Amino acid sequence: MNKYLKLLLGFVLSAAGLYYAFRKLDWAVFLEQLTQVHLIWIFLAIILMVYSVWIRALRWKLILEPIESIDTHTLFGSCMIGYFGNNVLPFRLGEILRAYSISRNRSISVSSAVGTLILERLLDMLGLITLMGFLMMIYPLTGWVNGIAYGIIFGTICLFVIILLFGKISNEHQSKIQNFVDRHSGITQKIYQFLLNIMDGLTALKNTKHVYLIIFYTIVSWAIYYIDAWMIAKALQVDIGLIGIGIVLVTATLSIIIPAAPGFIGTYHAAIVYVGTTVFALTLSKAQAFAIIIHSIGFVPFVLIGSIYFFKSSMHLSDIQKKTES
Repeated sequence: MNKYLKLLLGFVLSAAGLYYAFRKLDWAVFLEQLTQVHLIWIFLAIILMVYSVWIRALRWKLILEPIESIDTHTLFGSCMIGYFGNNVLPFRLGEILRAYSISRNRSISVSSAVGTLILERLLDMLGLITLMGFLMMIYPLTGWVNGIAYGIIFGTICLFVIILLFGKISNEHQSKIQNFVDRHSGITQKIYQFLLNIMDGLTALKNTKHVYLIIFYTIVSWAIYYIDAWMIAKALQVDIGLIGIGIVLVTATLSIIIPAAPGFIGTYHAAIVYVGTTVFALTLSKAQAFAIIIHSIGFVPFVLIGSIYFFKSSMHLSDIQKKTES
């Protein structure tokens, strides 16, 4: 799909989401909801959300270790740069920004770094489907929603198994695969080498000695997101129970998969308002305030901190455009 068409589609979906979420906004009631927020819980939620990035950096360090050893603080800054990019740039260019930032002046290639990021997202999806499976046992879904949920669970597990099998095969035939790449020249070799680097990063688990620790950090990350959502609900006095918190978390996570404008604006808000008003019978103003705050917790701090790391890195967006086009 043409990048401009994707950009247009993203902004259309975002506009549609904003319209759905806030078309019946009662400013007086909405502002009253915001004035009743307990700021201490918001402050704690922000701190916890930023700390979750440090946990991600620790996990990324273990994933990258077979390729190159990089200190945790550098990886934390790179993660923040990636979040900054996703929140201000279209096409989720923050992922390329993050991979490029970590490959500068290092032996790891951008494509290998991208492979590790895909692996990270897959680990996150495994965490998500585990939570989804648990919630579905307690709160069964019906109709097409049930079909989509099972489709996501089945697809993620299949993809993870395929990657593990490919990692095992590539490990056993590494020299043959590299010889095949070396026999070509020009653009063909570049394409093969690019794909090989991607798979090296994507199958990095095959060479790590820290699989259980990587799984542990994934669990900790999701526990932090869960507690964070609970804190935000507490701040707004939204009483939906622990199962409800899980449903909101899953809904919010799935909403960012949908192509949208930078920062997932609109689609994220629409998902939260929809689940708040239809599943938990919250008032529209309460659901709107919940959507605004839960989105802001993952947007404002990351843009501010990420921008500091980005400008300190002396990177330029034109560099990212060239890398993306390549």
